[in-house]
Amino acid sequence: MGYKIVRAVLNFIFFCLFRLHVEGRENVPQTGAVIVAPNHKSDWDPPLIGVAFNTRIIHYMAKEELFKNPAFGWLIRQFGTFPVKRGTVDRTAIRQAIRELKAGNPLGIFPEGTRIRKDGLGRFHSGMASLALMTGTSILPVAVIGSRDLPHRKGPLAVLIGKPVPVKKQRPDDEKIEELNRIVKEEIQQLMDDYQKKVS
Repeated sequence: MGYKIVRAVLNFIFFCLFRLHVEGRENVPQTGAVIVAPNHKSDWDPPLIGVAFNTRIIHYMAKEELFKNPAFGWLIRQFGTFPVKRGTVDRTAIRQAIRELKAGNPLGIFPEGTRIRKDGLGRFHSGMASLALMTGTSILPVAVIGSRDLPHRKGPLAVLIGKPVPVKKQRPDDEKIEELNRIVKEEIQQLMDDYQKKVS
């Protein structure tokens, strides 16, 4: 019930007030595990992407600092979010992430690891690619545009969902992680570039 109420409120805020535009919903697998990999500009990104995915709940791995505010922590928990400690190997969060994937749920990981306030994409960390390689889970690249200035809207607000990047189950090493990160990063950048061409 809490999820339905929160989703209805956020649908109104994002779609009616902020005029959120969503592309690529047809690329979201309707069943089975997938790692959702968005760029990260704002603390609004988890609920924003959550409403863009209208048929499935994304179970996010998000920094534990977001849960210090009880109201916001409750809000993002309604969208399946669970905390991860940054700067260390959080085995509890990793086990939870693997459980979500084994249960066939979409798992959301921000590959940049934190909000990137400057324009463009930041450096990708190893977590997303490592989990994908360990479990053989496809990655769904997602580009978020315009969330950095929320709750003020200073331009287009959009969530762009790319086609899944297939991943073969194998032991992750530095070379494989770097290559997978490169592929996903290029897909996200392409989504952003194509959209900017359409709206400019």
